[in-house]
Order: sequence, then structure tokens, then C-alpha cells
Amino acid sequence: MRRTSIDPRTTLGILLGLLGALTVLAGCGGEEPATPGNGKKIFTDARRSAHKSLDPPRQFDGASAEIIMNVYDTLVEYDYLARPYRLAPGLLESMPEKGPDGRSYTFRLKQGVRFHDDDCFEGGVGRELTADDAIYSIKRFADANVNLKSWVLLAGFVTGLDEFREKTRELGKGVDYDTLEVPGLRKLDDYSFEVEFTRENPLALFPFAMTSMAILPREAVEKYGEDFASHPVGTGPFRIKQFSFRGTMILEKNPNYHGTYPSEGAPGDAEAGLLAAAGQRLPFLDEVHMPLIEEPQPAMLKFKKGELDWIGIDKDNFPNMAYQDEEGRFHLKEEFAEKYHHYAAPRLTAEYFSFNLQDPLVGPNRALRQAIAYAVDTPAFIELILNGRALPLQTIVPQPIAGSERDTGFQYYRRDPEMARKKLAEAGYPNGEGLPELVFEYRAATKDARQGFEFIRNELAEVGIRAKASFNTFSAFLKKLESSNFQIASAGWQADYPDAENFFQLVYGPNRTPGPNSSTFSNEEFDALYERTRYMENGPERFALFAEMAQIMKDEVPLLLRFNSIAFGIYQKDVLNMKRHMLIDKPYKFLDKKAEAMPAAEAPAP
Repeated sequence: MRRTSIDPRTTLGILLGLLGALTVLAGCGGEEPATPGNGKKIFTDARRSAHKSLDPPRQFDGASAEIIMNVYDTLVEYDYLARPYRLAPGLLESMPEKGPDGRSYTFRLKQGVRFHDDDCFEGGVGRELTADDAIYSIKRFADANVNLKSWVLLAGFVTGLDEFREKTRELGKGVDYDTLEVPGLRKLDDYSFEVEFTRENPLALFPFAMTSMAILPREAVEKYGEDFASHPVGTGPFRIKQFSFRGTMILEKNPNYHGTYPSEGAPGDAEAGLLAAAGQRLPFLDEVHMPLIEEPQPAMLKFKKGELDWIGIDKDNFPNMAYQDEEGRFHLKEEFAEKYHHYAAPRLTAEYFSFNLQDPLVGPNRALRQAIAYAVDTPAFIELILNGRALPLQTIVPQPIAGSERDTGFQYYRRDPEMARKKLAEAGYPNGEGLPELVFEYRAATKDARQGFEFIRNELAEVGIRAKASFNTFSAFLKKLESSNFQIASAGWQADYPDAENFFQLVYGPNRTPGPNSSTFSNEEFDALYERTRYMENGPERFALFAEMAQIMKDEVPLLLRFNSIAFGIYQKDVLNMKRHMLIDKPYKFLDKKAEAMPAAEAPAP
């Protein structure tokens, strides 16, 4: 098969067309959901990997977050329909009020919100949420004995919280939070509290929308201990009906949920039927079934049989079901367009290879890492392996986020076999002579992962680099990254919040593993630039600094940047309110179905 690069005009067409798709992704024509008899509205959506932990501050993977976001609530959340993405009140009655000092915010909780019924509460009945729960949850998020991974979201942000964290580290597990005050967390009354930040910060509220900062009750943590990770108790739209790691997870409707469907949307939402449920109480679904189906082909077979309601199209099914037009837009072929709805939009993700800089071979040898970067043809990989459904990364920041190459003009490595061989010789391995076989770790053992590696292996072989793959379960993959027990890892990052800082933090020195900096990269110049940009508003000055940071990353190659994937999915025509939101990956609480009418009860004999 001929190897070609994507025409820049096609890439631009993809971006412009798909950014438009973020504004309006069709619902289902505004049809009113049918009223079932005694039936249930059951939505079935396959999981691609097993979750690791349902304890919010202990989880750090997408599979766990997909469940947590539907069982727990956060203080603020993302507006489901608004574009561009913006925060909205979650457990709060309104957005936090900024004080005159610019650093303090008042958080006012909705009254009457209750935790799920659970044996951890007196009489098994969920009690009302209070400000004490919010403060407890923030402190637990900061506890060094609990949160080993996502603490970076608040590090340095809240007055006294870093000192609190260090104190918990000194005292060990089981710290009584009531004995440790945090000056920046002040209870005002049962339903309101104040958070004082260390400085004015445009990113201050984003962490409070993260699943790792979900609000939870002290009683559940104390009753279940280590089992709390598999016994979640939240205030969310669903609760766990059936728990399973490798089987089917079932969520059931929380009949007491406090949330309502958005009353306003983006331009075009009303016409697409996305405001038909405006102001109605959530959730609409009675149950969500989440079977674990790791391979795409059996999942697609189930979707076509009507056994799944929503699915992403894998690369093998794409040529038979869909196509990309000359302007870069994606469509379903006619026979499938008649059966299903679809969407296409760039994700807020970055895919990359992470080099373990503690590894004795790739760590100290920058020229070897550069040789690998010159050997890989990312546009060809996108075209041949991903059906064109991605955009090459020029910086670590995905294109839809401010501060990407759209704003910096930065260009990354392009395939150059001659330069790859030159760098390989500079690394001490002319034509690959004497170079040990490199090991690439993958986070799945799927057909797609294997085919993707074969493409990379062949490209490296062309310049004299031998490689082999290690295919892992997702849990095993995370353990290798957390313990730096790898050489090169095929990794990815999904935005915690829509800001470039969230991606540059992946190579910020203090965030080294078990934090998000899995490469363990540490560079004083980069760290200083990162700290300067962290609290800046977007604009030319910030973007110029981002370009400097991108250049350091290109020179040092702690990560080999690959692509920003495009989400292309289909869903059954009886699904309502679907609008793909890249920061609400599983928006079950907003979805609805036209329920099948149940047969009427048989009338008694006359």
C-alpha cells in the first residue's frame, strides 16, 4: 500500500468542519419520548476496559471516571450543551462568587440534595449533603495517604492545603481531618463555605469539576475502608445496582436526583431537538448496562443487532460503514445513515509515546530518541491505520484547545529516514549495529493495538531499529507507568479541563510519577516557563511561551507526539439528547430513549 501524507488543506478542512460539528451534533429530531407501560428505559453501552477504582481521589483512569461521573456529583460541572465548553453549577445553587480580593470564592450548596440510600447511614437512608461533606472531600483529595496521582490538580492552589497534605504524610493513614485546619477552607454555614486561593488564577475552578474531586460522605469511607473503592456512595444521577470488574456493570436511576436538563443551548440545538427536555428532572433512563467488551468487532456485531445503543466505529468497520469527503468531513454510507445517527468531532486528547528517562538505554541517549522521532510517519499512520480520523500533533496541546499549533505556529518532527540514520549513528549505533531490541508497552492487547505496533515496527526497522511489543491489560499498563517499569509506552492523555496547561503539565518536573509525568522528565528551563504560564490568561504572550516549551520538548523528546484523535460514533435512532461532549465522556444522565410501549395488561373476563 502506498504511503502518503495528508494534504494540509484536508487537515484544515477536517478541523474547520469538525469544530463546527462540536456546535451542533444532531439529536433525534425533537421527537417526544414515548411513555412506556411497565417497561424500563435501558441504555446499553459497552466498556472497552475494566475500571480500576471507584474511590474518586484514588482513580486516575478513564474507565473508572466513566462510572464515577454517573454515580457521584462535583461542585461544578460542564454545561452539556454550551459551546465553547464552560463550567456550570453542579452541587451548587449558582457558580461560586468571587470576592473583592480576587482570591476568595464563596460556594453555596443546593439544599435538599441527598446521598444515595446506603447501610452506612442511620436506618439505611441517605442524609442531606452539607458544607461539611464538601470540606471533608477536599481534604481527603489532598490527603497524601489517599491521593497519589491527581493531587497536581490543586497543588499550590488553595491557601494552606499543601501544608495540610504534608502533615497527613507525616501522620500516616487514618488522619482525623477535624484536627487539621486548612486556612483556605472556611465553613460559613451548613450550606456554604469559602475557598481562598493562593493567588488570582483563571484556572481556579476547573479542578472542582473533575471526577477525582467528587463529593462523598465520611460515613461511607469509615464503614467500608478499603472496600469503599468498590462500594461507592454519592449523590449522582445513578447508583450501582450490579457491580462487576469483568462482567456487566449496571447503574440504576437515582429517583431523588436534584439535577435538571439544560434550558439553554448553543445555536442550532433547538432545531436539532436538543432542547425538547429543557428544565425537566434528570435522569431519564431507568438503567444503564455497561458490559465489558474489549474487542471492537464483537461490540459492533451487538450494536448492529440492537443490543448496544452507542458505539465508536473501529478502523476495520469504518471503510464499510463510513467515508471521508474531499473537505475532510465524515459521513455514514447511505444504508447505515438510514438506520443510525452519527457524530464526528476532535477529541481533547493527545496520543504519544512516553520514553522512560530512568531507563539505562533510552533515558540518557537523546540522539536515540530523536532518531525514533525522525523514523515515524504520523500522517501515514493516521491515513492507513486510523482511516484519517486524527490530526497530527505539532505540540502536546490538541488542536481544539487554545495554545496549540493554531496559535503558536509550531511544527514538530516529520519523517526523515536520512536524519533518523544520522541521529542513530550519533547515538552510537550506526545502522542500528549493537542497539538492543526496544520494548514498546501497549495498554491493550486488541487487534488495533497489534496492527498499530506492526506499522511502527516496520518504520523503525527501515532505519535499523529493532522493536518488540508488550501488550498489557490496562491495569497492568498503569502499574508499569506508575513504577517506571517500562522503556517506551504508547500512552495518551485526555483533558481534565480545556486549557493547554493541563497538557504541558505532563512533562513538568514536580509531576513525576506516580503523577502524570510518566517519562520522569525534568528540565529547569521548561519548569520555569511552565510556572510562568500556569496562571496567565490566553493571549500572544502566553502562546509565545508555549512555543518555547514546545521547542524544549522537541529537542529533548521525553514524549514522541503522535496525534489528536477524532471521535466518530454512531447511536441508535431511538436515543435522544445525544450531543458529543469531550469533557463529559459518558453523559448518561442527559440521554433519553423512546421506550418501547409495553403490552397493555389483559382485561379481566366479563
